[in-house]
This record gives sequence, C-alpha cells and structure tokens, in this order.
Amino acid sequence: MKVEKIIFTQIENEDIFVSNYKKLSKNNEIKFSKEGISVIYGPNGTGKTSLVKVLSSEKGTKVKYTYNENEYKDGSQFFVINDQNNRNIIKGETKDFLLGDNIKKEFELQEYIENEYDRLCKESISILKNNYKISSTSKSIDCFSEWKSIQDIIKDLMNNRSKGTNIKVDTYISELEKHAQIIVPKYEEDKLEYIISDLSEKNPFIIEIETIDTNKLANNSHIKEIEENTEAIKILSRFNYKEQCIVCDSNGIDSKNLLNKKSKNKEEIIKTLDEKTKKIVEKIITNISEKDPFRIKDIMLKSIETGDLKEVSELIKLIKEYKDILVKRITNDLVQLCKTSDIKVKNEEYKKMINQKPDITEEDFLYIEQIINSNMNKKLQIIRDDKKNIKIVLEDRDFLGIEREKLPLSTGEQNFLSLTFEFLKAKNSDKPIIILDDPISSFDSIYKNKIAYAIVKILQNKKRIILTHNTDLLRLLDGQFKKCFSLFLFNNTENEENGFIALNSNERDMLINLEELLKTFRENIFKHIKDTKLFLISLIPFMRGYSTIINNTIIKEDLTQLMHGYKTKEIDIAEIYIKLFGNNEKKIPDSYKVNVDTILNETIDKKEIVDKNIYPLLNRTLVHSFTYLFLRLLIEKKLVSKYKIDTESKSGAKQLGQIISRAFPESSKNIDDMKNRVFLTTKKTLLNEFNHFEGNMSIFQPAIDITDNMLEKEKNDILDFVSKL
Repeated sequence: MKVEKIIFTQIENEDIFVSNYKKLSKNNEIKFSKEGISVIYGPNGTGKTSLVKVLSSEKGTKVKYTYNENEYKDGSQFFVINDQNNRNIIKGETKDFLLGDNIKKEFELQEYIENEYDRLCKESISILKNNYKISSTSKSIDCFSEWKSIQDIIKDLMNNRSKGTNIKVDTYISELEKHAQIIVPKYEEDKLEYIISDLSEKNPFIIEIETIDTNKLANNSHIKEIEENTEAIKILSRFNYKEQCIVCDSNGIDSKNLLNKKSKNKEEIIKTLDEKTKKIVEKIITNISEKDPFRIKDIMLKSIETGDLKEVSELIKLIKEYKDILVKRITNDLVQLCKTSDIKVKNEEYKKMINQKPDITEEDFLYIEQIINSNMNKKLQIIRDDKKNIKIVLEDRDFLGIEREKLPLSTGEQNFLSLTFEFLKAKNSDKPIIILDDPISSFDSIYKNKIAYAIVKILQNKKRIILTHNTDLLRLLDGQFKKCFSLFLFNNTENEENGFIALNSNERDMLINLEELLKTFRENIFKHIKDTKLFLISLIPFMRGYSTIINNTIIKEDLTQLMHGYKTKEIDIAEIYIKLFGNNEKKIPDSYKVNVDTILNETIDKKEIVDKNIYPLLNRTLVHSFTYLFLRLLIEKKLVSKYKIDTESKSGAKQLGQIISRAFPESSKNIDDMKNRVFLTTKKTLLNEFNHFEGNMSIFQPAIDITDNMLEKEKNDILDFVSKL
C-alpha cells in the first residue's frame, strides 16, 4: 500500500519561521499512517498556531507543497479546525455554534463589523467634538437641514445615549457613499473657525445676523455714539477714584458726574432704536471681538448709521456660504474616515453569507443526533422546515435563539457541541486533509476520550494532521486504535535541526507508553549504548523516580545521594540499573561507583550516549537529563560550600529551594542578594521538574519541550552565574 505524504518546500509567516523554512529541503515530509493520521508535536512557542495560519492561507503567509504528486501554493487542500480559543465562537445564542456552513466566518464578520462600526463612530464623534466643537445641542447640526440623512447620522452620533447605535450600518455606509464625490470650495480658515466657534455658543450671533430683515432695520446717525459711550462708561467705572483724566491728564474731573452723563446719553440713543436693532446693537457692542474676520461690527454700525444696508445683505450671504462650507467639510471628513475602513466590503460579504441556507443530508442528521445524544446524555433532534432552515430541539424544548444560561448544557457540553459540528463540516468538505490545532486543549478527561474517538473514527475518510503540545492526546489516540498515527517533532529554532522530525515507531511507542520504555531498557537498548558511564549517570533521576513507583526505598535513598550537590556518598549505579532492568547483553559493567564529584567531573558536549540513528530522541533526552542533573548538583554544591549552609541538622536546608533561601534570604535588603535569589528561583522549577519523575514518568519531556539551543543558553547562564559567585 502506497504511503501518502505531504512534501513542503516553503513555509513563511512574516519572520516567525527561521530561515530553513523559506527553502525547506530536510525534514519536510509529513507521512500519514495507514489509518491516515499524522501528529505533529511542538511545545508552546514553536509556531504551531502560525503554521495553522500558513495552512489557512492567511494574509502575509506563503506555502509550497506537493500532495498526491500535485504542487500547491495555497491552503486549498486543508480544512482547518482551530484550537478551542479560536474556534469557540459561542457568544450567548445557540445559533452561534450550530448554524451555517461558514458559521465561524459568519460570526467573525459580524463581530468585526460591529467593532469596526463602533470604532468609526468613536472617531467620528472625536472629529465632530474636537474639530468642530459640536455637541448634541449645537446649532451647527441645524446647518444640515438640506442634508437630512447626514443630519440624522450626526444627531445620533452626538446623542450621549446612542452614540451612533441607532443608525444601522447599511444606512451609515450608503448615506456617506452618496456624498463620496463631495467638493469643498476654497475658503478662508479664520472665517470658518469663527463660524465653528460662534455656532458652538448657546445663542450664536451669526443666527441673529441671518434673521435680520434689512427692510425693517432702522437707521440712526448717532449709533456709533452707543459704542463710544459704552467704552467711556467702562473706563470711568473702572477708574472712578481718579480726579485726573487717564487719557489727557486733565485735572479736576468729576468722574461720577461724567459717568452719569455718558450713561444718560447712551440710554437716550438706545430709546430711539426699534427692538430688533436694539438687540443687535447690544450684542455687537458687548460680544463681537476686534478680531472678527467678517467685520460684523463695522458693517452693522456703519449700515445703521448711514441707512445703506447693502453690506448687511452681502454679510448674510457670506455667512450662509460659510455655513454651507462647514456642512461640506464635516461631511467630507466623515466620508474620508469611512473610506479608510473596509467595513463596506466586509458588510457585503456578511450579507451574502447570511442569505445562504445550509444544506444538510439525512446521513448527517443521523450522525449528529447519535453523536450528541450518546455522548451528552441529552436528547437532541434536528429537523428542517420548508425552507430548509435548521430547527433544533433539546430535551423537547426549542434550542435556537435561547439564551445560554437557559440551556441544559454545561460549558464543556457547549464546547463539545461546537467541535462536533466542526467535525461534521470537515467530514463533508471537499478538502482531503483536515488540520486539527490542539483539539483537546480545553476539555476534561471524559471529553478528551470522545474527541480522540471522533478523530479516529468519524473522520476516517479524511487525512488528518493533528498539532499538539499534549502527550495525553498521543496516548488517547493510541488507546482508540493501536499505532494509528505517525509522529513528528516540530522544531523552529535558528541553527538547529528544523522541520518535521520523524520519530521511528520504537521511539513513538516509548514516548506514549511507559511499558514500552521499560521494555527498551530491559531488552533492546544494550547493543545501542555508545557511552555506558554517561548512559547510567543520565538515568539517575529516572531510576530514582521508577524506584519510588515500585516502592524500592533502598534504591531510592541511594540514588537520592547523587541528586544533591552537598552529598558525598559513593553509589554503585551499574548495580542499581541491573537490579531494575537487568543486563541482557552484558553491556552494563558489574559495578560503576560514582558520587557527586564524579558526575561534576564529567562532560557531555557533542557526545553520543546511545546510537543517534536508532534512538535520536532518546539520545537527545539523555543529554538533556544529564545537563539538568549536572546543573542542579553544581548549584547546590557551590551555594552550600560558599555560604556554609547547614544541610545535616533536622532544621537544615535539604532541598534546592531551601538552599537558595538560606544563601540569599528574602529578608536581605542587599540588591545583589535579591538579584541572585530571583535568578536562581526562575531556574529552580526547570531543574526540579526534569529531575523528578515520580509524578510524570515521561522521560522524554525535557527533550521535546526544550530545544537544544534553549538548553545551551540556560546552561551557559547558570555556569556564568556560578563562576561569579
């Protein structure tokens, strides 16, 4: 039977993948097992999610690969099921995770449009407030009386409650589009700024000007005297204590009498004015600044004085023109803001999508009903109405459109339901390869088993590539169908072996099955050992963990002597290995005694512990294991010696964390102590985790979760730290 495979020659996603991936020629094949499953294991941070984006042909990515002797430059052969964080689109309504062949895309678009419209509204409000001093009560809005649709948009935007939400997206887009070709005439900036400022006031003066009936405006040759008297009154009132004129320095003036005279004169002139003229004159004199670009004061006073109202008519006309300019400029700003967005394109795509009706076969109805009913202990029925719309009832109650908290479903059941429908879509798609990104990441053990079953059985007519950082998934898949997948380690680190590194069947079995690992140590490993001493030393932490599990306290205590840097006792690790695993090929010497100093005198750089061609992962794992043990012993030995730390008494420091605390106490105010404590504490978890296998007997975890380069950096950092103590 021909083994199907994908051969990649290019994988790019900005600068996430190292240079090897631009022209991938080694470790570039993903071979499917006989059951059509390949698992790609990669620790967090290696770029699994970025790889999914490449296979999804997301913007900014590049891919080249060969499948079934055909070459492709896009993700056309892949149906991608994202991890739960990216796939779970449940927002509160049942339809969010059930309806529609493109449901994820549909609701992504819906959310995008909502967020984008919210952004546009906020930026529009900012423009109106900051650039045009517009509020909900601004008279500027009245300027849009001839452009009712734009006026309605602005009114809603400036409404403190709605802030644009009452205007539908369709209306917003279409109305602004109508004015896409708007032209703003040339204008003088100071005049427009004056209009903007005046219209922001409670009682804008320009509106008073616009309402002037030039036929009824009375003329008065003494009008300018009002302004003269007003200014004189201001000065006299301010300096009423002086007997000397502040203008001409004349002595003996009667400020009080002069003030009364000027006030009486002003009142007499005002009495001669009609009410309209009186109101305008008072506003002109009290409110119009000298920097008025329209010359309103000069024009109005002169016109009233002479009776020639031609300039007033021209002024009213000019104000109207500038209000029109204001309308056009505001509208243009809103139009240009909208043009910067892709909301129109996304909205059209969304409307097209929601008008599509899902077409589900009877076979699929049965599939869904059986899977969900059997795995959730909930009676769920799916029917179609006359228009082929889906109607779902759960426990004999309506299912669609019901608020989440009213549904008889746990969060886990909701998530499982979402994934189940993704499986359905994948099963029925025309894509030959299904990509599953961490499918069990958010589920408990019960659902993990169900998902593993679905991957193996439900999707059995498709090729499947599973990306994960969870070794539990490997065991679950193997539990469903023995040896059902091929396994690859995914690496993406500069100056390392990168790509999809295939594990042979032996190492795959050792990784997921403790019994297979122990069998290897008992039977198969002996003829492949390259450095017996390093092999035995590297296995000290694992042998200690294994002795704990089988309750061999003697061996456990002996090996403990080799896992603390302050210990000195010699232990025969060859004898211990033989007791635990035997000596099938007589490769292990009868005796090999070591102590902490023996281990610290060893070096492992560029050495091969077991045959790298037969056991590449195991060799790498043993190198990592030795390194962690070496570094732990070195730190403890150095700290205990330098800081004279008690490790023997009942209250003495026994563990690495305790030793660090004694060397660099938290009570110390010394900045160097604090820095040293923080440095070692951040390393402590790493060193402890991979030196204690009692809780997790996966010897391979140190090698598959940390790259060689990262380990080398950690090692050099610790060695440098120790050398400076």
